[in-house]
Amino acid sequence: MITDKIRMGLIGPGTIAPSHAFAIDKTEATVLTAVCGRRAEQAAELAGQYGAAHYTDIAAMLDAVDAISLCTPSGAHLEPALDIITAGKHLLIEKPIEISTNRVDQIIAAAEAKGIVLAGVFQSRFAPIAQKLKALVDGGLLGEIYAGSAYIKRYRPQSYYDSGGWRGTWEIDGGGCLMNQGIHLTDLLLWFMGEPEEVVGTTESRGREVEVDTLAMGLVRYQSGARGVIEATTLAYPELPEYVEIISERGTLTFNGSKLLRLDLIDPTPAEEAVKEELFAISAELAAKREAIIAAAPPGTAVPTVDMGHAPVVADFAEAIRTGRNPLVDGSEGRRSVALITALYESSRKGSQPVKIKP
Repeated sequence: MITDKIRMGLIGPGTIAPSHAFAIDKTEATVLTAVCGRRAEQAAELAGQYGAAHYTDIAAMLDAVDAISLCTPSGAHLEPALDIITAGKHLLIEKPIEISTNRVDQIIAAAEAKGIVLAGVFQSRFAPIAQKLKALVDGGLLGEIYAGSAYIKRYRPQSYYDSGGWRGTWEIDGGGCLMNQGIHLTDLLLWFMGEPEEVVGTTESRGREVEVDTLAMGLVRYQSGARGVIEATTLAYPELPEYVEIISERGTLTFNGSKLLRLDLIDPTPAEEAVKEELFAISAELAAKREAIIAAAPPGTAVPTVDMGHAPVVADFAEAIRTGRNPLVDGSEGRRSVALITALYESSRKGSQPVKIKP
């Protein structure tokens, strides 16, 4: 058992890596001891900010760490993940865990066989609003849920796709507006709605010189019998508010990772009204901070700040390592959004035929 601070390494010092490094440094239970990247100067620059060693070879860094945060491009997770697990190191993987369920399943199986803690980075689940709403919904606040949908309308200019050879490719990005930008809200939706059973999807690549989807839409049927819609794009200028929408027996709930947008209940009790006011107050404060950050960033910026809310994810991962419990988003939880999105893509390729989602 690890009794001192958990020594964490980081592989892939690209766009999202500074947020991971910031979160590791901010978390009391962890310390960043190593950064590994193909370009030595890039790894050295990030490592130097935190007094960590830098490497260009994964095998060389393994003795310096207890756990690793994997930030390589989405479709380049499997091979390093298996090496890390084989070495007996715990593993935190930036979303998505991988770009197909087959590749995700290989990582899950390897981690289970070695007794390794495996977690996916889906920080929207850790947002205070999402946590409070999840507890309320699980407690029956909404009654029977009829429909659950997600809307993700982002803006990414051509320069975004041109900034990395892997962006906008099926082979490495695994998809476009849905697999890359839409996966966080898709995960949040499924956290509230439960297992998806079937999807009918349509996707298009238009408006950008990329092979993957810049428009994606799907009709979802959940195991509960509820229905829903997923709509995503990277063509919406300016970016529109993204949100999850739940329609239920008692009313309507809409929210995203940082903000409650509406909670309209039929015949609410005084206690429910008080909770609603509290949630709006919390969300207003958090949303104001988030909107200020986004407004200050250039249009289309993928990661507008070093603090992208990863610290609670790292803290949960560290606690899972210390206690032996599952992290909030373990491999199986992280797999669900990949299963739904890849099924939607399959449906689109088949002329929008319904596709069953394999558990």
